Amino acid sequence: MNSFFDGKLWIKSLIVTDQPAARTEVRARLQFPNGELAVLGDGENVVRHLSYVELKQGMGRGNHFHKLRHEYFYLITGEVDVIAEQLSNKERANTVIRGGDLVFINPEIAHVFIPRVAGHAIEYAAEQFDPGDVYRYPL
Repeated sequence: MNSFFDGKLWIKSLIVTDQPAARTEVRARLQFPNGELAVLGDGENVVRHLSYVELKQGMGRGNHFHKLRHEYFYLITGEVDVIAEQLSNKERANTVIRGGDLVFINPEIAHVFIPRVAGHAIEYAAEQFDPGDVYRYPL
């Protein structure tokens, strides 16, 4: 797991297994002959917002932060540059995620996802979507 800003943003590659009953973590990519099942929930978090994200090469998604929202971003396919900035001290982090990676972003962390190649993702949060909690912040 990669962690930034004292754990306020983290990225984890989900384990891949064909032994779902014996896996060591709840969040995992379960491989079956009929296809993959990605388990994203940990049994503790309620999801009140869920969305599918189409990613087009070179076209950034985000450039904002939230004051209240705790956001998860699961990259199904693709390769994406993640740029984030902690608002309190302007510290920046740049990293790359690939299909199967899960990103968690706390409030007050500005972020943008810039696809290197086209891809697909799921975004979810415990908080309901509130357009008043989206603050533009170009990175």
